[in-house]
Amino acid sequence: MNTMTKIKRVLCKTFLLIGIFSFTLTFKTYAAEILWDSYEIPATRQKPRLVDNADLLTDSEESALLTRLDETSVKWSSNIAILTVNSHSGPIEAYADDYFDYNGFCSEFGESGILFMLSMENREWTISTSGSAKYAFTDYGQDYLFNEMRGDLSDGDYADAFNTYVDVCDRLLDAYSKGTPVDVGVKPPKTTSDILAYLAGSIALGLALALIPILKMKSDLKTVKMASSATNYTGRLRLTTSQDRFVRKTLSKTEIPRDNGSNGSRGGFGGGSTIHTSSSGHSHGGSHGHF
Repeated sequence: MNTMTKIKRVLCKTFLLIGIFSFTLTFKTYAAEILWDSYEIPATRQKPRLVDNADLLTDSEESALLTRLDETSVKWSSNIAILTVNSHSGPIEAYADDYFDYNGFCSEFGESGILFMLSMENREWTISTSGSAKYAFTDYGQDYLFNEMRGDLSDGDYADAFNTYVDVCDRLLDAYSKGTPVDVGVKPPKTTSDILAYLAGSIALGLALALIPILKMKSDLKTVKMASSATNYTGRLRLTTSQDRFVRKTLSKTEIPRDNGSNGSRGGFGGGSTIHTSSSGHSHGGSHGHF
């Protein structure tokens, strides 16, 4: 076998290996991007409420989080789901809508649900809402939800961020069930920790205010000395005539501004939910950004 033949064989093997590697890489990328079997809406849900394809959680964290997602979803009759991927194809909000629809999440609870998705390649996030959840999670409510998670997401504390997601979803769905969805001019309900922190602060402030006069009186008592007689306290006070005279009456009025929800909202939201239509023809609310 001459040298030229050997070189040709080496080149053929090299190109063959490159082709196999490229095909494998392309197949893996495609499989990671498309997470539904067809573009027909199934009659039942096809995926669990937690799919961590980016492997951000430990097995124990996944198990505990999935239990919470399932319990809270059943509690409010609304699918609460999380998806993480390394990469995705197309606009992330459209991908999340399709994942929700073509995996049958809309087949339960009258189509009601919310999906939070992370794509790690470009550190993107998105929220997709459906059914009555479109109105439970207003534009302002979604902004509040993400801001509660933002710190942990930026720090890479994904388990804490996702548990916060479940907590806030629970609170916002509770507010919606009472007829007061969190929106412009409607404050989010306080958590137990918020109430405890408020009580602790109030008690601390009360104790501090009570201690100030006590410490002042204690300080003043240091200058008191025992007197040998009472002459210093007698013969000094002479009351002659005292009168109370009414001079004038002054009444001031200040108008209290009314909050009509037309301004002052975080992010400049005008209130309510922005709705769009997905490729399946279903309507969704949602938002997206980077973290």
